[in-house]
Order: sequence, then structure tokens, then C-alpha cells
Amino acid sequence: MTMRLRIIILMCMCSLMPLSAQEGLHVAKVFEGKVAETTKETIQTGEVLRKYGLTKLRTWKTTVPDSLRNKIEALVNQDYEERDRREEEVDREVRDGHIYYSIFRLGSRRTELSIGGDTSFKVWRQYLCYQCKTNPEQRSLYDITLVFLEGENLTLDKLKKNFKRK
Repeated sequence: MTMRLRIIILMCMCSLMPLSAQEGLHVAKVFEGKVAETTKETIQTGEVLRKYGLTKLRTWKTTVPDSLRNKIEALVNQDYEERDRREEEVDREVRDGHIYYSIFRLGSRRTELSIGGDTSFKVWRQYLCYQCKTNPEQRSLYDITLVFLEGENLTLDKLKKNFKRK
């Protein structure tokens, strides 16, 4: 196999990664629009993210009533409870019995790349972030933001430094 063909195959594989990034997570239903209608969604990979140490970023935002907030929060809690307990990087705040803010490490994904007899390994750490605020215009609704992040050598401290909580 020529080097050019290997690079083309690798690029094709990388282009499919954002589509399956949340595979196996309970919140995948949210990202797929099966729980609530998406108001705004962003999927990014590539050069723009590198300055933040990220390889993938997927955000999902919407405004929902109490019943849908509870469904989304339950899915976030399921992923939180099922995360790899060895990955104890967690920042979480609960207000009035509901999650206001949560960011936690889901685990890691390791890949092996062999080119010309040389083998290298990369480890990407995955995080899930959730925030729920009362909508300032309609107090009976909630503005929810859900973010999936992945990056090489990514840590909770790096995320906190690069993405200030409001």
C-alpha cells in the first residue's frame, strides 16, 4: 500500500469520527435529536480545535420545559454513573435537586497507527459537559447545553482554564 493511499484512508476514517463520537453513551439520544428538538448544534474537528488541545467538539443547545429537562438530566446521570470510576476527574454542581453544571471524564480511547514498520499510540480523553439554566425570558423553561469533548492529553484542569464557566 502506497503512502498516499494510507493517508487517504486515514483521512476518510477521521472524517467519520464525529458521527460516532457519542456512540455507546446514553446522551447520544440527545445529540441525535430523539429527546428534544435541537436549537443549535455545532460539530467541529481539525485545526480550529488544536489550540485548545481538542480533536473533537460537539455542542447541543436547546430550550425545554421541566419534563424534557428531567429526561435529559436522567441520561446525563446515567452516563455519569456508568463512567470508568478510575477516571475521577469530575466537577459538578447541584442546585435545588437538579444538576446545574457537570463536567466529567468518560474515559479514554486509544488508537494504534503503523506506518512503514513504525508503530505509535495516541490516547484521546473524552469528557461530557452539561449545563442547565433557567431561561431569563420564560422562567418556566430551561436553557440546556450539552458538550462532548475529546482531546489528546486533555485534563479537567485544561478544560476549566480554556472554557470559563458563566
